[in-house]
Amino acid sequence: MTKPRVIYWFRTDLRLHDSPALKAALDLHPEAFWPVWTWDAQYVFRARVGLNRWQFLLDCQNDLSKSITKINKKSKLFLIRESPQTLFPKLFKAWKITHLVFEKDTDAYARDRDNAVIAAAKAAGVEVITRSGRTLWDSDLLVAKNGGKPTMSITQVQNAGPKVG
Repeated sequence: MTKPRVIYWFRTDLRLHDSPALKAALDLHPEAFWPVWTWDAQYVFRARVGLNRWQFLLDCQNDLSKSITKINKKSKLFLIRESPQTLFPKLFKAWKITHLVFEKDTDAYARDRDNAVIAAAKAAGVEVITRSGRTLWDSDLLVAKNGGKPTMSITQVQNAGPKVG
């Protein structure tokens, strides 16, 4: 059986600890593991943020890369300036990827982007693993347990949350 070759796609969560998605990736015991963050032009150039917020993101990425290198001196965070929809199909082929793992996102653009990446992975024979992590409960399960309606108040979250488990 082929040992997994994994891309872990860092997105909004730049942590090495307490990340269900990262744990799922490492639980595959991959022979090759690439931590990747994409500078998605669609997202980056439309975001209206100040200089301090961009600097904070750069500092976090730098810190994450150094933390990865402390664990494995031959590794670092790959920062790639390209849309994930066009980048990942190339990487799947070039790096002989078997798995793509990332944390589930909830906003509309992210869902559309992720669906395109998942379709490309499926076409390339790459298994996709997603996990919730930024929120206490999986947002889709929370909506399902709230009668199929988005939770619009903390009371609705508190009522639907225990039904998720």
